Amino acid sequence: MALMKTTIDLPDELFREAKARAAIEGIKLKDLVADALRAKLHAAPVQKKRRVKFPIIKSSHAGGRITDDMVNAAIEQMYKEEAEYYAQFMRH
Repeated sequence: MALMKTTIDLPDELFREAKARAAIEGIKLKDLVADALRAKLHAAPVQKKRRVKFPIIKSSHAGGRITDDMVNAAIEQMYKEEAEYYAQFMRH
């Protein structure tokens, strides 16, 4: 296996922690780093969260926009139909 020399910058605390772990395990720091890098590269990739793009549901309405007037008209229509529905029971 060919070896490649490289230089990396690590935060001081991370370097000290890695050096101590390597000493505890009785291995060289380069072996600890190589093992950790191998484990990271062979682990399942983390799924990135996708940003939601609006609108989620595309409207086939000609204008494509729902206005306050449209909502109010729909509510009024609903109340009218509901009143007619219950009125039929009152007549009988």
